[in-house]
Amino acid sequence: MENTPEQWYKNLPILTRVLLTVIFGVTVLVQLEFLNPGLLFLNWPMIINKLQVWRLLTPALFFGTFSFQFLLQMYFFTSFSSKLEQNEVFSQPGDYLFFLLAQILLLDVISLALMWPSGFPTLGPPLVFAILYYWSRREPYARLSFFSFTIQGYQFPFALIFFQLLIGGNIWMDLLGLASGHIYYFLAEVVPQEYGYVLVKTPAFLSNFMARYTAQGVAANRAAAPARPQPTNFGGGGQRLGGN
Repeated sequence: MENTPEQWYKNLPILTRVLLTVIFGVTVLVQLEFLNPGLLFLNWPMIINKLQVWRLLTPALFFGTFSFQFLLQMYFFTSFSSKLEQNEVFSQPGDYLFFLLAQILLLDVISLALMWPSGFPTLGPPLVFAILYYWSRREPYARLSFFSFTIQGYQFPFALIFFQLLIGGNIWMDLLGLASGHIYYFLAEVVPQEYGYVLVKTPAFLSNFMARYTAQGVAANRAAAPARPQPTNFGGGGQRLGGN
């Protein structure tokens, strides 16, 4: 049977799957009080004065404890990160990893400007919105259902912001992610097309790392794969979970 949680998890693109696993693991550790969330927060004075450089990355891995909001963020992350990781713009090994790292560092810097001198403590939701926004620029005419309304991809980020305003929610995290995603989009796609300058290029060490990692993963999967069974009358096409 293909439509199982295990198969759905295995079918996720590699970086989306790894990041989802890390986020869930961090949340479990914090929920069980095995990990102090204060160690994960962005804090520029601690980064500079105490050399706690892990704080540049860990704020994007923490989404709070288990709640409905956490589940909603995980749904958006899994859905849109999967779509974006498989987009043609990230066709080369390391491209999507570089995008994620660039987004996290951009969020670190932008949040510092908005909340001096420490920055916003957690950046998980803004990272999800940045992923969602960049996907909307890559798939502007994809059709989505939003509260029974059919909208197009480029409208979706703004529909979410408008919905937050209607319910009296905090839109600053969404705007932070939108700004980060748009900066990357402008530098990676607009500048080369309009001005002929290539400002965003995946470093060779990231490309080499992901090429080796994915090659090892393919080899391991082939070694572990069972012999293909003979066809039976119970065959059928599976439907990917979480698809639109």
